[in-house]
Amino acid sequence: MVLLNGTPKYTPRNGAGLNFLNLEKSLIICADDFALNDSVSDAIVQLARAGRISATSVLSLSPLWPNHALRLKDQRGLVDVGLHLDLTSEFARAAGYGASLGQVMLRSFGLGYHSTKLDSVIESQLDRFESIWGGPPEHIDGHQHIHQFPGIRSCLLRVLRARYSSLNERPWVRVSQVRPAHLKSRVISLTGAQRLKEMLVAEGFNLSPLLLGVYGFNLNQPQYRAAFNEWLNLIQQMQATDQDLSAHKLPPTIMCHPGMQAQVGDAIGSARCVEFEYLSSETFRNDLSAASLRLVRGSECIRKK
Repeated sequence: MVLLNGTPKYTPRNGAGLNFLNLEKSLIICADDFALNDSVSDAIVQLARAGRISATSVLSLSPLWPNHALRLKDQRGLVDVGLHLDLTSEFARAAGYGASLGQVMLRSFGLGYHSTKLDSVIESQLDRFESIWGGPPEHIDGHQHIHQFPGIRSCLLRVLRARYSSLNERPWVRVSQVRPAHLKSRVISLTGAQRLKEMLVAEGFNLSPLLLGVYGFNLNQPQYRAAFNEWLNLIQQMQATDQDLSAHKLPPTIMCHPGMQAQVGDAIGSARCVEFEYLSSETFRNDLSAASLRLVRGSECIRKK
């Protein structure tokens, strides 16, 4: 388990024989887009080794994934490695089914996805992840949050239910119910967060119920630090007062998109560098400590007997 401060406590086992972490003062920090390019993967590996993130999400369609997975080998069991379900990247387009975010959204809201075909797409990305990593993903989320869109979320849950028959074996799922509320966060949340959460709860999936880390990828270093501290403070407040949040087995997630150098063609390349600089700094460590929050893996929030 990755801990920057504090010692986790465990509640008694429930009837299923699972122990749950005390989620008070806990959070998950997940770095998205692993295997996008060398700069992104190198940044994520460095942050993982330094204990600055507790999860990363993989673009398993990337031709770089087989080689880049080797860089994560020494972090197995220390950082959750999950699938970044993808229908919009250049890799998805190369696979023959990718489209722009707008097109994917229109298809999903307009029932434009044939369930059997989409099931096979999800299976193929899981297959590629598992064949390289040697095991199932510890969590699932979506590139540009597509995993919670109508017409996609039901296929995803159907595949996960069939593929991982035991509740204890299923990956935890990130719900993009974004806080704090502003225009971009509201749009993301309205793509299906509440309905996905309801479906996950009804079927007994483990989930991270809230997502922070959304902004316009337009902040400089001091501005990004200020935004990050706002997210940390909001988590503190919610964990102290939100009964719905305390009912879940996993804490909120802050997503990030670090990179060591801006790459040609990467629209958020500069923002990636700003994020990496902050997350790798002692300033970040001190900010997390000042907020009295501990960094945990989602998979460690649920421990088998």
